Amino acid sequence: MCDAVDRQLSLFSSYGSRAMCSGSNDLKRIIVHFRKKEDLDKATASPMDSLFGLHFHAYDPQAIKAEEHARTLVVTDIPFFITDALLRDTFSRYGNITRCHTRLSKLYCTAFITFESTGALQNLDSTWGVLCGGHCLRICPATFSPDQRAERRTYVALLAGLPRDTIAVDLAEIADEISAKSINVPFSMNSYNPKPYAYCHFASETAMKNAKSISCALKKVGLTWHSPDEVISLCHRCGRPNCNPDQCGSSSRPSHPSRPWQSNDKLRALYNKHLPPSHPAKRNNRFARPDNNNDGDCYISASRRRSNSRLNNRQQSHSRSQRRP
Repeated sequence: MCDAVDRQLSLFSSYGSRAMCSGSNDLKRIIVHFRKKEDLDKATASPMDSLFGLHFHAYDPQAIKAEEHARTLVVTDIPFFITDALLRDTFSRYGNITRCHTRLSKLYCTAFITFESTGALQNLDSTWGVLCGGHCLRICPATFSPDQRAERRTYVALLAGLPRDTIAVDLAEIADEISAKSINVPFSMNSYNPKPYAYCHFASETAMKNAKSISCALKKVGLTWHSPDEVISLCHRCGRPNCNPDQCGSSSRPSHPSRPWQSNDKLRALYNKHLPPSHPAKRNNRFARPDNNNDGDCYISASRRRSNSRLNNRQQSHSRSQRRP
């Protein structure tokens, strides 16, 4: 197709370069260049019958990028075991998705979902969080300024004392009762298990105060309200304040020590999946460790090579010393 475009547009005296294709499927474009605006106006005036009705338009990369940015949703707090297919399936109910790009952000992923039209974002205008796989993912339009994003983190309260393995979907009824805009259960850095508390985000200070005046319980376990800066005083096993984890008698405490998630091959593989091959953290991060057997074999082989090299050097040196008169 590009060759046919070149032949047709070469009739213009200022046609200055070869036609190039960009994108794929519905986003595929043919990009051409002119040296004179008069020829550009003629080429974009109407569809070209000689090119099967192909209609060219003035190309402005910055305008296209801004228009795409207006159709993009930023999704944060995505556990890295949430697959791209599940992510697309969850958000496709709001509109047709043209692009979904994810990147690693510490122990979570951040996704940039571009919809076919801005109508999808209008449907999510008053929504702060979306449930996906039982977990609450926080969302905001990509066009939000830093101040607008900060507003959604202004009024936050901590709901502690959650039973073991509680996730956001278990707190859906409580979230509705307290009028929380989103409710997130963080994961432990060591085990990647849900922590015994949740962060509740509110639209106003009044809504937060009203929520903290409500007594909440889950699975017949009473929950307590705290401010976010009190999280360091909470037990990481039961979520209660001033409780010694080593002496915690909570029923939520596991009967055996939890295995660090870094040693879980499945979770480790999911983490590494989000790292590009050239990323430095792919080679030097605390979670991506090489296979023990292969690493041991490499170490033994390297050690043997060094030992053999030293032995050969010593033998050569000894033979030279014997030859000297």
